[in-house]
Amino acid sequence: MSTDFKLHLTPHFSGVKDKDGKTVGDYKFFNKPFGLLHWLEHAIGFEGDSQGEDKEIAHKDDVVILIDPDMVLLRPITGDFSNERDVIIGKRHEKERKYFVKHGSPFAQKYGFGGQWTKELDLEVIAGKNTPSKVNIEDARTFYPVGPPYLATVGDMYAIAVKWAEFVPAVHKQYPYLLAEMFAFCIAAAHLELKHQIVDSLMVSNTGMGGGEGWPMVDNITEDKEESLCKFASDPDHSKYPVPSVIHYCQRYAIGDWFFGKRKMVKNFFECESPLMEFPPMDIIETKDYKKIFNDVKKDLKKHVARREGFMVCGILSALNDAGRFFKEHSCQGVEKTSIEQSTNLNKPN
Repeated sequence: MSTDFKLHLTPHFSGVKDKDGKTVGDYKFFNKPFGLLHWLEHAIGFEGDSQGEDKEIAHKDDVVILIDPDMVLLRPITGDFSNERDVIIGKRHEKERKYFVKHGSPFAQKYGFGGQWTKELDLEVIAGKNTPSKVNIEDARTFYPVGPPYLATVGDMYAIAVKWAEFVPAVHKQYPYLLAEMFAFCIAAAHLELKHQIVDSLMVSNTGMGGGEGWPMVDNITEDKEESLCKFASDPDHSKYPVPSVIHYCQRYAIGDWFFGKRKMVKNFFECESPLMEFPPMDIIETKDYKKIFNDVKKDLKKHVARREGFMVCGILSALNDAGRFFKEHSCQGVEKTSIEQSTNLNKPN
């Protein structure tokens, strides 16, 4: 692995505190804003001798890309969105269209909560009486319904991270649910008047989506006798067919009798003795039009949904095996019972 890759460890930030500072609960998604801020301040750092309110984040012109841990890269993510072949943007988000990540022009993936944060939350309590985050519903839906991958210059991302970490406890207090930390990001960006260029094609996640994700790219992949869709998904070639930037495996996926769900993943996968994932037949997407998870009833799938489910299963299992092989090659030398067998199947009883 390149020495350009670095690991930054942060403190544990998930504690929910009361007005006296006593920990009264746990919200693991606090780790995202507070972890980002910690990394920016302690790994990126500040310019020269700048201190106090005048301190200036270093490398402010570089681009930060923030993704979730349940994302797999299918191709490099850059700050250049000028190639129409590589980008899907919904009609609403063509308004004030931007093409490059630069100061004042952050980008992010579209998420489906629209302007919900403007309705669910008391923004004055969170961000102050005169907060610019009190945008109209049209702007809320056009510039701020965002989630990872997030892209911004270091300077803009630091400004967002400061406000994100400031606002998220109050957001969680009003809305103690899954999307609290994402809503807090929207409020921070709107408070700073950092309108986002929203992109559909940074990810695929929900196979039933009609729009808002990069599925048209997957739908347009044409399998042939030499290469099935499963084979392509296991080693995507963006030069042959444009693909989304990441797989976001936050749901359950299945094609035929093959299944992946992150909460069902074996916990000991990254151990020398643990087998790799069993891989489906390469023609599974072309030959199976149903899914069957565990002992549930077999469910028929429409053709386009079967293709999407299969793309996710094949892409995720391939990425897991690539990571497993890398781990074993670099960490299991001399371990007698190191396994490279592909036999772990989440849809079969242990």
